[in-house]
Amino acid sequence: MATPQRDWLVVYVLFSVIASRFILCVTPEKPDLERVKEWSVALSNFWNTHVSTLTGIDAVERKYEFPRSPESGAVDIQATFSKVEPAALVSNMSQKLKAMLETKMDALQNSVNKAEDAAANHVWDSSLNKEEVKYKNAKDMMNEPLAYTERFEQKVNFSFSSVHIPVEIYDGVVCCTMLIHKTARDLEILNGLNWTSQLDKVFEENYKKDPDILWQYFGSQAGFMRTYPGAAWKNRGPVDLYDVRRQSWYTQGSSSPKDMMILIDKSGSTHGQALQLMKVAVKSILDTLGENDFVNIAAFSSDAQFVSPCFNHTPFVQATYRNKQKLSNDVNDLSANGMANFEVGLKFAFEQFEIFERNETNPDPDQQSGASCNKVIMLLTDGGTDNAEEVFKEYNWPNKTVRVFTYAVGPTANPTNAIKWMACANRGYFSQIPAMGAIRTRVQEYIPVLSRPQVLQNVKRFVWGSIYYDHLGLGMMTTVTLPVYNRTTGSSNQTILGVMGIDVTTADMVKKSPTQKLGHNGYSFAINPNGYIIFHPHLKPTKYMRDPPNIDLLEIEVENDQKNQLRTNMIKGQTGSMEIDTFILSSDMKYVHFDKVRYSFTPIEGTSFSLGVSLPSYQTYYPDFAANIAQFDHSVFKSENWAMLIAPWDYYTDMSKSNHSGTTEDILEMLKVGTKWDEELLNHLYWDAVIAKSVETYFIIVQNNYVANATSGPYSDTEGHIFTFLSSNGGLTRVFPKNASSSFMNQRDPKTSHYYKRILSSDKNVFFIEPFSKSVQDGNDTIPPDVTVGKAFAVKNNSNGKTAYKPGVMGAQFMYSRVIKSLHDFTKGDNYYDCEDVNFLNCYLVDEGGFLIASNQEDHNMQIGQFLGKVDPPVMTKLFNASIYNRIKHYDYQVTHDCTSDEKETSAGFSSFRIPSINLLYDALTLNWWTSKFFWAYLNFNFWNSWFSPQETYANDESLTGSAETCVEVMYQYYFGTNKTMTDTAECGNCTRTILASRMDMHTNLLLVVTDPICSECNSAFNEMPQAPVQVSDEEEKEVICDMARTPRYRKPVQGCYSKDPREDATKCGCMSSTTASVFNILLSIAVILFSVPYLTQTHS
Repeated sequence: MATPQRDWLVVYVLFSVIASRFILCVTPEKPDLERVKEWSVALSNFWNTHVSTLTGIDAVERKYEFPRSPESGAVDIQATFSKVEPAALVSNMSQKLKAMLETKMDALQNSVNKAEDAAANHVWDSSLNKEEVKYKNAKDMMNEPLAYTERFEQKVNFSFSSVHIPVEIYDGVVCCTMLIHKTARDLEILNGLNWTSQLDKVFEENYKKDPDILWQYFGSQAGFMRTYPGAAWKNRGPVDLYDVRRQSWYTQGSSSPKDMMILIDKSGSTHGQALQLMKVAVKSILDTLGENDFVNIAAFSSDAQFVSPCFNHTPFVQATYRNKQKLSNDVNDLSANGMANFEVGLKFAFEQFEIFERNETNPDPDQQSGASCNKVIMLLTDGGTDNAEEVFKEYNWPNKTVRVFTYAVGPTANPTNAIKWMACANRGYFSQIPAMGAIRTRVQEYIPVLSRPQVLQNVKRFVWGSIYYDHLGLGMMTTVTLPVYNRTTGSSNQTILGVMGIDVTTADMVKKSPTQKLGHNGYSFAINPNGYIIFHPHLKPTKYMRDPPNIDLLEIEVENDQKNQLRTNMIKGQTGSMEIDTFILSSDMKYVHFDKVRYSFTPIEGTSFSLGVSLPSYQTYYPDFAANIAQFDHSVFKSENWAMLIAPWDYYTDMSKSNHSGTTEDILEMLKVGTKWDEELLNHLYWDAVIAKSVETYFIIVQNNYVANATSGPYSDTEGHIFTFLSSNGGLTRVFPKNASSSFMNQRDPKTSHYYKRILSSDKNVFFIEPFSKSVQDGNDTIPPDVTVGKAFAVKNNSNGKTAYKPGVMGAQFMYSRVIKSLHDFTKGDNYYDCEDVNFLNCYLVDEGGFLIASNQEDHNMQIGQFLGKVDPPVMTKLFNASIYNRIKHYDYQVTHDCTSDEKETSAGFSSFRIPSINLLYDALTLNWWTSKFFWAYLNFNFWNSWFSPQETYANDESLTGSAETCVEVMYQYYFGTNKTMTDTAECGNCTRTILASRMDMHTNLLLVVTDPICSECNSAFNEMPQAPVQVSDEEEKEVICDMARTPRYRKPVQGCYSKDPREDATKCGCMSSTTASVFNILLSIAVILFSVPYLTQTHS
């Protein structure tokens, strides 16, 4: 019989079973937006508290707010905060640069005076032989006593200069002097080597007066270059094709700017070799032009038109690297057809000058486009009998404002007398290009002609040239030049002997920057009258380039109307200041942030450059120090628990160039012996070390408490903590524990460290992956990267509570699992799926640039740190469409890796027309070549070039020079948009994904994204979003270049034009016609052929 107690027990059991069944049948809900917002707030608060506690950033901040001042009684160092005045900073830096550059100009003037005296006193010797001329060949310095110097970063000798001679104009023929007669060019070089040897004395004198002076050199119009101090030449490719006369500093310093119309005869008679030679010759002409020149190319037969549709809207475009590259590519497409009508072609060319002049009606010379100086037509043809006299009468006579240079191209039997007449009748010069070997030297014969008026008027002006990468390895530099004139008694005094130059590296100019006052996100920069960068932290001096990079200020910074006005004001030589709301690109070009930036600018007197400084909004004060180095407490540079690294700076003279440990031990060693300190740097380092030392005990307490209370709550654990760091503006980096310091050895410099500059630009905790970690594939296992969190500590302005100065950053690194644990811990809730439910939810932590910091999906371990638009395209697309993220599009014009695809044309002409002259030139130095059957074929093919023109046998193939070619890449930088939260769905057929997002921006740079799992249908329906740099297509690159040409930016023309002088002797207008080859040459050619016949039938190994 059942008892009441048993009945109640049965009821209880049944109720429990039913209840448990009911509970198990309840399906958790997906979180809504409000729930996700709560999660994001909780995560943000946790990480802010956790990182602050681990790093002690609040304690450090308080120490910096109350610096060691006179009231503190400190005897070693006292610090006070002074207000940053950008106008004063730029003015002071400008004066320092002026003083530095003036010493170079004084030395240059001294060298030019001595050079002209030496040339005037030299007695010409027409019997000179190479053996009689003593000089140090830069390409053969193996047996010369050279010693390494830090200043030149290579082995040099200060007792002599070294000479570089282009292989095609002299070196290439001296081995064969038994077979050829000595040419006028040889004598010019030999005599030039003799009188320029006297320059060694003045070069050495300049160096003794200014030990900071760099390369001094003289570039001769004959083609050789004398450089001091003597050093071994550095080849940039398999063949040395360097020619000083083709360098930007030489062309800019030797004559006034020019507007040039290149006119190509593409009539049917040019089909084949002649037209291909013209194409190479045109490219060689383009190489002689600089950024102050303007150019266009037209082709004619029965009619005339521009060769580049991109540039048919204007008679001339600026001869920038990119425009020349576009013209060069378009010339490749020319084909021969029709009958040559010189009147049509020349009329077209002259009409372009008239159109250009009609457009140049602005009375303000600064508003004029074009060179507004020399006007030049370059006519390339295979010959003809029509001299087009009526066209010249109508358009150019009697003033002859347009010079006409003519080139007879190809081994043709066509008459050339009419072609030569055109040049002589229009203040030009006639040249012959019978074969490939004559191209480079012959096309530049126009340069001395253009320089005649300048020489006759004895005009000398210092020209500060475009920046370029030093051929001898000292990095990016500019050159100040002066021309050297022939003042020999009895000469016509219209000859330029060459150009004298002295180098200044952009790095030396940047050293004058007040870095400590600007802060490490502030910077100095300079531009020239074309708006092109002289120095800027975003300029990439990565490779040797044949041409200056021509990077505009608005191409290296994010352009807007205010920046455009800043650029214009600087070009005009104004002094002023502006506050500009602008996007700032990160130093690694992956991120962008918005700020109100202060710019101040002023010209650098004595130069054509304008200097600017840029300061972020937070840099309103800087620390000023009064210190007594002898009273320094050396113990602040020591620590038992922390590694103490220092930036690779010159705390004392040349410290950065010495082999040191990179730690504070280097400072301690030098403090013992005393040295020449940079007191500003050393005081700042010491101040940072004093403050860091004063809070060192905090970290010991924190570590002990964490270990003791590891289970007392989520805010008091050290689980997953790898290291803590402090990095300061003074160059100090402290890392705990010591064994973690290796991660920072390459990140010690706050001036260049990406992570440091990025954290400094934010007021929040910045989560990042690189540069301290990355995903690793270990067999079948994927090890995710560690996550680093950093935050800047700040000094507040007492009057307004705003940030006045950021002394440095602090942070910690955590194992990836610790970040995932926090994602699980702070998203837990009843009746909701959370981030631990990996089969039901994807949870992402994404940074302000759209890069994935953490994911609850193990499949994403190898993708941590990658762009979310690549990892999960549907989600990033929706975030972008909802303005959670916005983006900017940025073109990078500084890419210098191999940009050429297999499909693109890489040679100067068609592959079927490649003349292997360089290889032959070197082979010709051996007896084997002279006795080979191939000599016969080569002699027949290039017979004209070998015997009826100077010995200039080489290929016009720039790939042999080792110079870098540039291409254009496009990239996108993403940033947080106006919306902070989002609910959306991605619908893809049978798959629908809900996407929720909430920004964790109270304390971090993160966005929490919660979404349904990835489905294949959605992935195939959404393309990856663009972000990483990608080389633009040919069509897009063409469109970009064409758009820039259609809307050219403001520039200031070169001041002073010297295009005409009544004393000019225009009768010196070119070489004799091809039919006047000497009997000597013919007989010599026959003798060589007969001499070779016995060997041509033999087989040689």
